[in-house]
Amino acid sequence: MEKANHPQWALDQRKPGTELRLIRGIYYLYAYKTVYDKERKGPRKVTGKILGRVTENGFVPSEKRQMEKKLSHIVSHNPHCKEYGVSLLVAQTFNDYTVSLQKFFPEHWKQLLAIAYCRFVYRCPLKSIPFRLDQSYLSVWLKSIRFNEKTASAVLNTVGSMHEQMLGYMKSFIARDEYLLMDLTHVFSNSNLITLSHKGYNSQLNFDPQFNLMYIYSSKSRMPVYYKILPGNIREVRAFKNCILEAGLNDAVIVADKGFYSKKNIELLQKEQLRFILPLRRDNAIIDYTLLEDNSFKEGDCYFEHEKRIIWYQKYSYQGLSLFIYLDDSLKLKEEKDYLRRIDTHPENYSLKDYHKRKNAFGTIALLTDFQRKPAVDVFETYKSRMTIEVLFDSMKNVMEADHTYMQNDQTLNGWMFVNHITLQWYQHLYLELKKKNLIKKYSVNDYIQILTDLKKIKINDNWYFNEITSNTQKMIAKLGLSIPDYNT
Repeated sequence: MEKANHPQWALDQRKPGTELRLIRGIYYLYAYKTVYDKERKGPRKVTGKILGRVTENGFVPSEKRQMEKKLSHIVSHNPHCKEYGVSLLVAQTFNDYTVSLQKFFPEHWKQLLAIAYCRFVYRCPLKSIPFRLDQSYLSVWLKSIRFNEKTASAVLNTVGSMHEQMLGYMKSFIARDEYLLMDLTHVFSNSNLITLSHKGYNSQLNFDPQFNLMYIYSSKSRMPVYYKILPGNIREVRAFKNCILEAGLNDAVIVADKGFYSKKNIELLQKEQLRFILPLRRDNAIIDYTLLEDNSFKEGDCYFEHEKRIIWYQKYSYQGLSLFIYLDDSLKLKEEKDYLRRIDTHPENYSLKDYHKRKNAFGTIALLTDFQRKPAVDVFETYKSRMTIEVLFDSMKNVMEADHTYMQNDQTLNGWMFVNHITLQWYQHLYLELKKKNLIKKYSVNDYIQILTDLKKIKINDNWYFNEITSNTQKMIAKLGLSIPDYNT
């Protein structure tokens, strides 16, 4: 509704960061904020919580907001009030990871669990961990654990030198004969003392000091199971081979990005006897678009269904390898429409002449693989599962804020990245749980973590009691299957 349509008595109650809404004849005041929208490349308004009603007699605060304010005041001023929801999640849902930590790190598992918890919930640096842990009910369960920034750093330094134990922990989550995928990403380092940090190359053309992180991902459990830190100037095929040998894997497949393909890399992969599925850029000369030009691509029964979309394909032989070309008509139509629109909006970069050159490639994916007898649908779905690895990397870098590090030596860096691996396992586990229960479209992992932090316990007369939470929060917690005790613990 336009500003001019609101009565003055309602406008008088509107303050910066708030907006009026007229719902069924009643004025309400909502909080809002402005965020940058990457897709629209401009600001976008995000409506927040309701603050209360607006009447001719003045502003009437929301009872719910008043209650939240009171609870917030209690929590911030009561040292005996502790976060309980995520602590319960760690104790129940993530118990398998804790058991494995206890097995391989009997003297340090409590500290590792505490640091991982603080990273998982608050993304905090080492210096903030003692404070965050003290605010958590996890400190009650772990009892005797007490440490400051210095001792936390010492734990990471010690654990970082325990290579066999870290490897044993990772191997405990790899099943026999499991089908595994591999990929590589980079992490920036802000320390000159890290020997693995070098001026390296990455797809963003960033040459800042960095090290590489090789990750192995289970296609069965859809979980990260192994990682290895490599020098920032090493992105060679031999690194893949060494990781496979160290992890003791029998069946690993390298699924790289489009920039990985080269004649040299193919020769190295074959020399090292590594299985691979590599996507090709659409302008690669080895891709034959002839059948797409004369509309004979869709012949016979060369198609399958993937995520409710029909995918057509053709298979070719190229220098002893298999080259699959896939066509997704839904994607093709979308890309064509997008390109033609850009001719009008960005004529300096798009033209009708260029459209006719590219049109046969729209909606296609070309995959080169050493698999000779593997069905086309399996090759396609294996490649598509790489998207989960990319989401995993995105979670690690953007959500868990592990795209850079300030660790000052190699051993502490090793310990720090091991903790990040644990939190990444937790994150992916929770993501899969939310997806399984059809909640991921409504709640992100971060949303759920924040919901859980609303569940707190307060100590009164040496007994712990739950603070008040809304029925919606209770229902949301129950949907994930968490069992909340009804009585004091």
